[in-house]
Amino acid sequence: MSETTDRISAIRKVLVIKRWLGIWKWRNEDYKWSMIKRIYPYLLYLPFTFTYTALMWVEVIRSQGVEEAGNVLYMALTEFVMIIKVINIWYRRQEAFQYIDELERDEVYKLQNKEENHFWKREQKIFQRIFYTYITGCVMVALTGYFSVFYQETYELPFSYYVPFDWRTPKFYFYAWTYNVLAMTMCFLPNCLLDTMGCYFMFHIALLYRLMNRRLLALREAPEVKAIPELRHLFQLHKRVRSLTKQCEILVSPYVVSQVVLSALIICFSLYRVVQMGKSNTGGLATTLQFVGVMIVQIFLPCYYGNELTVSANQLTNSVFNTNWLEYSVTTRKILNCYMEFLKRPVKLRAGMFFEIGLPIFMKTINNAYSFLALLINLSK
Repeated sequence: MSETTDRISAIRKVLVIKRWLGIWKWRNEDYKWSMIKRIYPYLLYLPFTFTYTALMWVEVIRSQGVEEAGNVLYMALTEFVMIIKVINIWYRRQEAFQYIDELERDEVYKLQNKEENHFWKREQKIFQRIFYTYITGCVMVALTGYFSVFYQETYELPFSYYVPFDWRTPKFYFYAWTYNVLAMTMCFLPNCLLDTMGCYFMFHIALLYRLMNRRLLALREAPEVKAIPELRHLFQLHKRVRSLTKQCEILVSPYVVSQVVLSALIICFSLYRVVQMGKSNTGGLATTLQFVGVMIVQIFLPCYYGNELTVSANQLTNSVFNTNWLEYSVTTRKILNCYMEFLKRPVKLRAGMFFEIGLPIFMKTINNAYSFLALLINLSK
């Protein structure tokens, strides 16, 4: 039964898209295509993503006043975070690939019965729905920005950047708009897919901890003869999952640090743009408000899944206590006691050396964004 269960079904399609977007390792890198596959990401990102982000920062530097800079800065900071994510996955491409490959293929994570299969499939589908909704939200922000400019009385770009020619003419506007659309598409798609991947790393580890909790609770009425082999397997599984947790921290730490540290400023400048824009630019207002909503979700999701990982791991102590340990022999009870002492060390993901990934840091980020916005509004008066 377990052989038919796709253990990474929630991100199977995401991996395919990421390969074609140049942010995931190809499974079979034969000699004939290996060189093309290595240079393909650079050919894809240098003319669009990296150049486009650089042009945004040129526009920020050339801006005259806080209001003009704010119209570009919120997106320039977003793209800067996205570049950090792309460079991180390029740098750790082999580790990330092996990480997912182990979760998918290693027999130690094999599901044991029909109930576990049903539980696993259900949770994978829930994750899939959440992130398909998130990706759809990102697409809607981009599409609103792309096409709302056609309803403006003057020539405007969907997302401001420095254009080295006069684009406010019927002849040249199409070129500036087309590059804007292509470059922004090559920015937001990798961004939301890398968010999906980072959250999936944490989600899958949390799911393994929840699976161990279920197996421990299943021993509530089990005799010692049946429980000992299962406990031995659980101890081995826990050791592997703790190791995976450390690997997960290494993989997601750079992107979570950059996302959380700069998100307060991104939300601040986005809302400041809304305040300054008023109702004069309906399309830009709708795009920015949608962007703020997506950005809040983007911060919330890694914090939520990091928190879920910690909570699921910490529940193991209660699950061990709820086994049928009173009926076990002294030797088995001593082993369980040692295991519970080991579980006293909390499992927490840290983003670098700065903070723990969890819901408290999300609330702090939102509070910082509000404080920065109030300060910016006061300074502009």
